[in-house]
Amino acid sequence: MTEPDRGSKPRMPKAVRKRLREAAVAKVRQDIIHAGRNEAEYAQEDLEYLVAEKEKEIWSGLGWKGFGIVALLLGINIGI
Repeated sequence: MTEPDRGSKPRMPKAVRKRLREAAVAKVRQDIIHAGRNEAEYAQEDLEYLVAEKEKEIWSGLGWKGFGIVALLLGINIGI
């Protein structure tokens, strides 16, 4: 495999990535508990996939919240 082009997407600061990862892990653990299962029932690859998907979900949610806050400050009502 080739290394992805580093110029295509800006990287988040390490502290932000760490906080995002911690939040995603906490949410995945909460989802596992709500499903009535145990973390040990999942393979390591499955857990990594779940955390990565949760990170994407959290990040996309933050983007819309940030957009809503900026719109609100500008006096634009977008229904958030």
